[in-house]
Amino acid sequence: MAKTLEAHDKLIREIFEGSYQFEIPDYQRPYAWTTEQAEELFNDLVSAMQDARTSGATSQYFLGSIVLIKNDREPKSSVVDGQQRISTLTMLFAVLRSVMPDAADDITDFLYKKGKVSLGETNEYRLIAREEDIDFFRTFIQEPGGITRLVASTDKLEDSRLRFRENATLLLEKASALSSVEREALWKFLANDCSLVVISTPDLEAAYRIFSVLNNRGLDLAPIDILKAAVLGSIRTIAGDAKSRVYAKEWSRIESTLGRDAFGDLFVHIRTIYAKQKQRATLVKEFQDHVTEYKMPIDLVDKVIKPYAEVWDFVRDADFESTELAETINDYLSWLNRVDFKDWVPPALVYFKRFRQQPKLLAEFFKALERLTYFLLVTKVGINERIETYAGLTKEIEPDAFGGDLAALKTLALTDKQKREFLAALDGDIYRRLPKARMALVLRLEALVSDGSKKQAFDHLSLEHVLPQTPPAASDWIKWFPEEDERDSWTHRLANLVPLHVRKNPAASNYDFATKKNVYFKGKGTASPFILTQEVRSEDTWIPAMLGDRQKRLVGVLEKHWELEVPSTESVSKATDTTTATQGQA
Repeated sequence: MAKTLEAHDKLIREIFEGSYQFEIPDYQRPYAWTTEQAEELFNDLVSAMQDARTSGATSQYFLGSIVLIKNDREPKSSVVDGQQRISTLTMLFAVLRSVMPDAADDITDFLYKKGKVSLGETNEYRLIAREEDIDFFRTFIQEPGGITRLVASTDKLEDSRLRFRENATLLLEKASALSSVEREALWKFLANDCSLVVISTPDLEAAYRIFSVLNNRGLDLAPIDILKAAVLGSIRTIAGDAKSRVYAKEWSRIESTLGRDAFGDLFVHIRTIYAKQKQRATLVKEFQDHVTEYKMPIDLVDKVIKPYAEVWDFVRDADFESTELAETINDYLSWLNRVDFKDWVPPALVYFKRFRQQPKLLAEFFKALERLTYFLLVTKVGINERIETYAGLTKEIEPDAFGGDLAALKTLALTDKQKREFLAALDGDIYRRLPKARMALVLRLEALVSDGSKKQAFDHLSLEHVLPQTPPAASDWIKWFPEEDERDSWTHRLANLVPLHVRKNPAASNYDFATKKNVYFKGKGTASPFILTQEVRSEDTWIPAMLGDRQKRLVGVLEKHWELEVPSTESVSKATDTTTATQGQA
């Protein structure tokens, strides 16, 4: 077994005539090159061939690099990076064979080593496609006559198989358009004058690191692919190839259902569920170190990845289905998803997984989780404390003895001191102090003050300051707010902020109040559908006394929803007064 990284510049002939037997592992994504990329490869090769013929130069033409996992002494090579290029080159060999019958035997050697029938030998294919495509790739690309049948077929194909046919059709058209002399020259140039840098290492994680360095335009391969390779490899060792293929298909199904990005996020959340701390090493290492089922790969898929994937699908899309309270639960989830951090997800997944058949418990839990999460958001609790808080909540949910009762979840409860901090922040300068929270807060308030009869679209919105940030001199705003400190103390608070479509916001500008109302509710487009914005229309003036009443009412709506009442109203009032007095210093 090779102990170090190896990199060699090798001719295509050296690579495809027996030195390597490429295998596309199960964790790789399907073949995805489009006709644009296949055409670019073909045109580049033809152009380089023509230049070489014209100049008489004999220098090699570089086709890029590939990253392999490979034992020193064996041809079998697992392709970490380069499957698209190797697969397309294989198709090109098959195309050239179909249009160059005199060279068919020579070209076939680049596709497979012929087995001796008399000795009971089978063909040894130079490239073994992904499990799902092996038979298709052999029949329609590697075997003689396959390309012709593939191009002529009218079967409905999808995904990688469709790409194979589209690119095979294009390459066949391009090769057929060349003269016989040019085709022969292209074949010789490709085999003898083109090269790849072959980078090999015995270790998947090392190969991934190399790949990460080489590919600065975005990775096809991700930590979840490394974990997939390790898990499926373990299943293959324990239960055999057939079982491994079953789980490979199940893994692909889950990834396809969630989408690749969300599937990757799931593994981060699972790691956090088990580790209950901030990530300190690579996801791969921490997953291996902390997830106890990792050493039991079948249990890992069946008891961890699969059930958590199902609830993660509900949580991220807020589309839980149930005979009761589904809309309520999804509403809480939608507001949780508006928060700019996802530290709340691990305890949510754990609770959902345990009590998904008890919607009443779910509704109570997610209401309380929403409150806790917005408290941490609005009071700007640091990431370390935030992670510790949610880790503590996860610990409280996990014991077998826990029956779902929220009273046992001490982490979900806010102290009176925390409630006062929450209220003071809500009553303060949310626009400047809480840039990551302000839109979510205003929209949450909008949802609470509306009657719920219709759902508003929350896309393409901005927050409009009714009292402008820079009111013009001699405007009504200056008459109503002659003191700069008082004006500043109101400008960025809840009472003065309304949601407005981005197209209307610039038009509102810093005009006087009457003109602003006209922009909000008249002119091109429809009037604003938001209650908070419509309320502006009923006001004749926008003065400190009116804003004071509006602020008290709006903060009260949030106070009631999040159950922030405290025994001493005097304390709340004192916290609010203190915050108001310091607005100009924010």
